[in-house]
Formats: sequence, structure tokens, C-alpha cells
Amino acid sequence: MTAAISLESISIVLVKTSHPGNVGSVARAMKTMGLNDLRLVEPKTKEICMAEEAVSLASGATDVLEQARVYNSLPDALADRSVAFALSARLRDLGPHLQSPQEAAREALSLTENGIGAAFVFGAERTGLSNEELLVCNRQVTIAANPLYSSLNLSQAVQIVAYALRTEWMAGEWTVATQDSLAGSIRQGGKLATVKAVSDLQAHWLQAMAAVDFINPDKPKKVVQRLARMLAKTPLEQEEVDMLRGFFSDVLRVVDNRLYPHEFERKKP
Repeated sequence: MTAAISLESISIVLVKTSHPGNVGSVARAMKTMGLNDLRLVEPKTKEICMAEEAVSLASGATDVLEQARVYNSLPDALADRSVAFALSARLRDLGPHLQSPQEAAREALSLTENGIGAAFVFGAERTGLSNEELLVCNRQVTIAANPLYSSLNLSQAVQIVAYALRTEWMAGEWTVATQDSLAGSIRQGGKLATVKAVSDLQAHWLQAMAAVDFINPDKPKKVVQRLARMLAKTPLEQEEVDMLRGFFSDVLRVVDNRLYPHEFERKKP
């Protein structure tokens, strides 16, 4: 597989970016390492990529800006991606599996080699990724910075990840065979569900839990985090998602007393 095919099939997703200059700098960082798929979720303005400061700091990577797409939500931005890596320095209780940029790069390349779309997700400049945004992703990537001052500019973080992707690709040894490997858990021939499909499944699952009073939707405690972590451990196939959603649809139907004729017979004393 060529560098262009491997790296161009990996997306960089920026969530709630506010400064046009950062978007331009990210585009430059991406293009220098062979990446070109830039996606923005709820940026400060939808025209942020065409702002003068963005174009200036892109320094010739205007094609990346011109091709960038804007989305209303993170799941929407990942609608054609089956695995997402979240960049965050803050460790969360029940957060996704932790990786270094190099480990994440090897896993992402192993996935794309098998035709599976991957994305790296970066949070807003001031606040980073929220807990909810982080839980949409399969992995959390942390950059080994000075613990006394670990604040990286958005484009610097993207540059580090992009460099890891390129150097790992150039090494040509990205086969991941660990017990926690996402690539190693994939069945040959199975169609993987997208990140958005799994996010929709989680929402449906929680709706069914609330309908049978298993959780209080206003105070679900740690059920949301545990469920998200469970679903992120292994990529689900679309058939598995469809099966579970069919079951939850039936749970909600029965709770609403929308029974089929043969079910009325069962309920008779």
C-alpha cells in the first residue's frame, strides 16, 4: 500500500475550533506529513477555513482548507469512520484505552491497511475534548509532555500525531498483534459499524434502560461511561448493531404497550 493511500484515508477532526489561524496551521501540519482529510465540528464560523488568517498560516496548504468539511456533531463527522482516536492530556475515570501517538499511529495504519477508516479527534483550544466527546472515541492518545507545563498549541498536537503517522508508515512495520488491538479483533469479511452508528446504538441502549427504570436518565451515575467504554473496546459489525437496536426497539414497544396480537394472548391470566 502506498503512502498516499494509507495516510490520505486517515482523517483529522477538529472540534469547536475558534481561531482561524489554528485551522490554517493544522492544514500546513497535515500536508507536510501527507494527510489531507480535514473535518471541523461546530467551528466558531462555518467560513473559518476561508478566513484571511487561516489561508495565510496554511502557507500553501490551501487545498486542505478548500476540501475541509464542516459538521454539526462529532458522530456526524465520523459517519464513515469505524475507529476514532481522541487526543487529550487529561485522564478520565472509565475513559478509553490509553495510547502514545506512536502506538496509535501503528494501530491506525494497521486498520487502514484493512480498508477501515480511522480518525484522530482534537478538542477546542481552551477546553479540549469534553467527557461526552471523548467517550465517542475508541482510544485516548496522550502526548508525553512536561508534566509541569503540558500545554500544546492545537497545530503542534496535530503535527506530533501527523509526524508519528508518517514515521510509522515509513518504518513499514505497523502490524499490531497485542491483546487489546482493535485490528486484531476484526473478523475477515465483516462490515464494521461506523463510529456514528455505535454512538446511535449507545443512545438507543440508554433509552431502553431508562424505559424499564434500570437507570434514572437525570442521574445515570457511571452507566454512560461504562457503556461507552464497553462499546469502544472492540469494533462492532453493522449486523451486531442492527441486532441490538432491533432488540431495544422491541423493549421500547412493549414498554409502551404496543403489543402484537399474539403478545396480547400471552398477557392473559
